[in-house]
This record gives sequence, C-alpha cells and structure tokens, in this order.
Amino acid sequence: MPRDKNPNVLIIMSDQHNANILGCAGDPVVHTPALDRLATQGARFTNAYCTFPLCGPSRMSFMTCRRPHEIGLWDNEGELCSGIPTFAHAFLADGYDTVLSGRMHFVGWDQRHGFVRRLIGDVGGTAYLSKGWRLEPVLGDLIDTPGMSLAGVVKSGPGRTGYHAYDEAVTRATVNWLEQCGRDPDASPFLLTVGYVSPHCPFVAPPKDFEYYASRIDQDDLPVVPDSGLHPVNAERRRRFQTDPLPPRDAQWRARVAYYGLCSFIDRQVEAVISALADAGRADDTIVVYTSDHGEMLGEHGMWWKSTFYDGASRVPLIISWPDRIHGGASVGANVSLIDVGPTLMDLAGVDPLPGATGHSLVPLLEGDGGEWDDAVFAEYTAARHECASRMVRWGPWKYNYYHGERPELFNLVADPNEMNDLSGDPAHRAPALRLHDLVLRNWDPDYIEECMRRCSRERELIGNWVGVCGPPEPDPPWFGTPPENWVDDRAR
Repeated sequence: MPRDKNPNVLIIMSDQHNANILGCAGDPVVHTPALDRLATQGARFTNAYCTFPLCGPSRMSFMTCRRPHEIGLWDNEGELCSGIPTFAHAFLADGYDTVLSGRMHFVGWDQRHGFVRRLIGDVGGTAYLSKGWRLEPVLGDLIDTPGMSLAGVVKSGPGRTGYHAYDEAVTRATVNWLEQCGRDPDASPFLLTVGYVSPHCPFVAPPKDFEYYASRIDQDDLPVVPDSGLHPVNAERRRRFQTDPLPPRDAQWRARVAYYGLCSFIDRQVEAVISALADAGRADDTIVVYTSDHGEMLGEHGMWWKSTFYDGASRVPLIISWPDRIHGGASVGANVSLIDVGPTLMDLAGVDPLPGATGHSLVPLLEGDGGEWDDAVFAEYTAARHECASRMVRWGPWKYNYYHGERPELFNLVADPNEMNDLSGDPAHRAPALRLHDLVLRNWDPDYIEECMRRCSRERELIGNWVGVCGPPEPDPPWFGTPPENWVDDRAR
C-alpha cells in the first residue's frame, strides 16, 4: 500500500463498559446513538473478552498484544517493562505519528510506551502508586467510591464529578488536535488513542442523564440475585468488597440509573471525537475502534465492579469501522480477545507485525473467512495477599473458570447466558470440563504466578520506601481538576 494511502487509526477506549449496555447490543433502554451508528458502519464483535478484568493489566496486555502472565503483570500496581514493545512502537517505526490523549493507566517513569506525544495526562497521576492515586483533588468527597467498596454503590445518584470534567477535557484536547491535523495536508498518518475514565465508578451521572433513566428504569429491573450457589471465590469477593449483604435496594437502583447515564455521557464524548474526525476530512481514511478495558457487573450475581470472570466483567464492547473496507452492520460471534486488536490494526495498515505478540489478526473474521480461527480466548486474575491465581477459557459455547486450590466452574453460555447453572460437577459434562481444564493450564503455572505475586509485594515495599524518601516527580503532568461542590443533588441524599 503506498505511503499516502496508509490509513489513520483512531482507538477510543473507555473504562468499565458492560458490553450489553449499548443500543446496538440490544439493550432496549440505553441511548447510545454515536456508538450504535459506528456499529452500523463497521463490525461489532459480540464475544470479545479482556485478558484480565482489572484496568492496569488489561490495558498493558492490550498495548503489548500479549497475555498478562507473558508480561508479568497481575494487578494495578504492575509496571510494564520499557523493553517490551507495544503496537504504538510498531506504528511509529512505520512512519506513523503516535498520539495518546488521556487515560492509559501506565505505571512508572515510562508514560509513553511508543507514543511520541501525549495531549493530556492521566487522571490523578499513576507513575508512583506508593504515593497513592492522588485523586482527592479530582473526587473530593467521593474519594472512597472509585475502588471496590460499598461507598461506590451507596454514594450514587445525579451530580457532577471530577471524572466528568476529565473526560470532557480529554475530548477537547482530542478535538483540538484533530482540527489542527485537518489543516495540515502533509501530515503523516496517525495512530491516535483516546482514553476515558467513564463509565467507571463513582456511579454519579450528569443530572439530565440521571433524570432520563430514572423514568425508564424501575427497581423491578434490578438483576435477580440467586439465594445460593455463588462460587466461594466470588462469595469472598462480595464479602471483601462489602456487598454481602447486598446494598440497600434504592442504592442499587440509583447506581444502575447513574451507570446508564454514564454510558450516554461517554457516547457524547465519542460523538464529539468522531465528528471532529469528519470535520478534519479524515473520516474516510481512518480505521476507528471502540472498546473498553473490562466490563461492569452492575449487580449481577450480587456483584459490582470487575474482578470476576462472569461476562458482565470480562466481556467488552468491540467495534471496528473502516469505510469501504469493513462491511457495515456486521456482527461477528467468534470468541476474540483484546490482544487481537493490535495485530488487526497492524494487518489492516500494512505495518510489520509486533515481535512477541500472542494475539492474532481479526482480518479473516472481518472478511467472513473464520474457518481456521482458534476460538479459545483466555483471561487471568489474581490479587496480591487476597486471592488464588485463576484463569478463564472461553471455547465455543463453553466457559471454564479455574481457581487454584478451589473447585472450577463450567458454563454453557448459549444455553445459560446469565451463568447461573454451574455444570462442573455434572457427569454428563465431564468431557468438555476435562478438555477445558487441560487447555486452561497449558503454558500457565498458577504456583509460579502466586510466588511472583508474593515477591512483587516485597519488592514494591522497598521501592515505596525509596519513593517516600526521594519524592520523584511525575514524568507526565497528571490531570487534576477541582471537585464540584454538592456532587449529588438533594433527591439522592
């Protein structure tokens, strides 16, 4: 492909977007016109999974096109080694202008990992987590809500947060850059990655969005929580995350209404960016991707946030559009992974493959030729000091969840899409269980991973002491906003 024909690439990545809560995914309530329109212009992957249902490891795996255990990252404090290339490095080497606008959750001194420029830094700073996230200037009284705790559900409702201001600042910076790009006919092709926080908790939505959904979602619409049967690992998570017993029902309703509102809020940011792309005259020669780093349980199984292999947390939205090259309105049901996105974009753009990448190009699926596609996708999870090493494999209709030292789970997602009927102990399903057990342990050693996590905890304590003494500066200026007063209106108090 001649250099002047190389496509631009625009990646928009939100944070914590449940794959079902899109109009194009069949949700009858949510209003997401921009993303729905993007899906009609491109292909939507209905069974796309993250590699780790937690922000940091998922994003670093996405950027490197490798699985978390292959890059040694298993929690939000993990630092991606600068010696491991990302697909941004590959695009840069092929002459692309690589630009990051907003969030990517990089930890450590290297905040670029292949991006030449960054239009706006991460929210609150992420270089030295031993200092903490430093989100007080951004969230104010909501400082106890972005993590996994009861406050995230209870302190929900209409209002405005520093996260809203951050996402709007990311949009403005991105739109301004695209306007400048449109004025330069000799500009190099670009890889532009736009990172947002929404619809990540706190579950506080702009008042108009909250009001819109408050009249459309009833308390009767809340997920039904089974009285028993939750796997012990997930039951322990509920206890540790303070959602067992369940939060008050009115708080669950407010959180659900607000989350829907945040999905509409992020849709407006997407609309502004894609409109700016069109105004710059670059829409026809740009591949556009929308995805998220993981999902949101939103009360399913009595769980909130992420950190579980259930589809609410581990499955993600994935839309890829390229006018005149990708058939509009296509729906692809094959099991795919976020680590497949980078190889796909390099394939479409004619960029040399990334050394060491584990992901595979989705181009055969986009072209309707998935006969040789390996339908097995994997996700991992572990947490220092808290949990056993665990791994999921989705293969065909089956999902197998392995928990080291605990019993597994087995679901048939065609017959049981809500994952309510664990078949792991059913003799009639022994064959798929054994096949998937062998598959999930292939090239993956849970004992080694647990030992790595224990060692990492000791190492980070030492590094944290150094940071506390030296006080090194942030390499990229982090974004800090002023938290609004009266973050929730009187109806939610």
